[in-house]
Amino acid sequence: MRHFFTTSLKVFRHTFLFTMAWLGFLVPPLHAQDRPVKEFFMTVQETTITLLEDPKKEVTVWAYALKGEQPSVPGPVIRVNQGDLVKVHFTNTHSLPHTLHFHGVHPFAMDGNGQRSMGREQLQMPGESYTYEWVAEEAGFYWYHCHFNTAQHLDHGMYGLFIVEDPYWPPVDREILTVWDEWDTDGDGRYDTHTINSRSAPDFLPLQATTGERVRIILANIGFEFHTPHLHGQRWVEMNPGTLARPGWDNPNGVVSIGPAEIKIVEFEVKHTGTWLFHCHVVPHVADDGKYPRGMLTMLKVTDQVTMLHSAPVLKDSAERSEAAPSPESSVATIPDFQPFDYPTGVANRGYDVYNTHCKACHGNLAQGEYGPTLRQNQILHDNDKFWKTVLKGKGNMPAWESRLSKNHIADVQAYLKTLKPPPPP
Repeated sequence: MRHFFTTSLKVFRHTFLFTMAWLGFLVPPLHAQDRPVKEFFMTVQETTITLLEDPKKEVTVWAYALKGEQPSVPGPVIRVNQGDLVKVHFTNTHSLPHTLHFHGVHPFAMDGNGQRSMGREQLQMPGESYTYEWVAEEAGFYWYHCHFNTAQHLDHGMYGLFIVEDPYWPPVDREILTVWDEWDTDGDGRYDTHTINSRSAPDFLPLQATTGERVRIILANIGFEFHTPHLHGQRWVEMNPGTLARPGWDNPNGVVSIGPAEIKIVEFEVKHTGTWLFHCHVVPHVADDGKYPRGMLTMLKVTDQVTMLHSAPVLKDSAERSEAAPSPESSVATIPDFQPFDYPTGVANRGYDVYNTHCKACHGNLAQGEYGPTLRQNQILHDNDKFWKTVLKGKGNMPAWESRLSKNHIADVQAYLKTLKPPPPP
């Protein structure tokens, strides 16, 4: 009897599988010839990036770069569709050993775990090349990074985002990537600078959105500390990062916790115009060097439909950035056309009062810098065209003052600032 049921079960199973295959319901082999192939060519380049302009904070990075593009931190977004055959041709063009380790599902030979004793494919020495090849089986948002001497190499910017899209994901009008990290800029073993997309406030690159849009924000923590992103004035929903199924987890407080290497996705409908703060709610992470706001802070600039008609779209990946639109720096306010004129001569004593009333909040006591840059002994004071252009027309996050202060008031401030001696030594 047992033999009869076993034989019958095998016959049923084979018949069922044959029928399903004939109807086309079975998943094709992983390396089927008609499977879409997505290829990427990756190298490593050593360079220096600026996290903060004043005080100057720079770091040396070993940055990933796609063929034909500049190296970047975070690295280029690698975006594929679920079911694609992914081929990443990696050439280690740096002087140190490196790998490409992708989070998610892949064969062991494609793991890039940094252990040469486990095989050449797990670590690429200087000058070596290797092709990481696998099928993107599971949709979701993943990291890729170097896995050799991992802590040091992550701290040198060797990371990027790998996105496997599902065609059934709900569409959005705008996708924004934010990568949260911390840096040791002086080499003392302590993290002193916190960044979003490798920029520290007040030198952030503002994010943009339009009323009526549905926005998806990728919150990705590649650092070793916990961060709590908070966006002012919005009611976002936490999504399942694998399925993005709606409804998600409602989050009316607008704060999400992301641990090391964790990625979370939030979505929301943009309702109100304004310039909304977006920052880590671990407040010391927004007060580097005891200065606030400095560190993990940026802004979401929301304008109405009419204002944004001719603005560049937010780019989904590095390929679009290089082919279709301006660089991210184009989102920063630029100085309008300016015609030099005969600049008035100011009076320093009057400038003291004007400065304390209108400028101190941003540039600090005695112009030593706070939210805005240090003006004490700043060379811009001696370049009339640049100084007046910046003050009258505004630049970056600084508003235009031409409709708020008279030219004589501005001249008085300039005269006062020129009298300030260098700050005493620490």
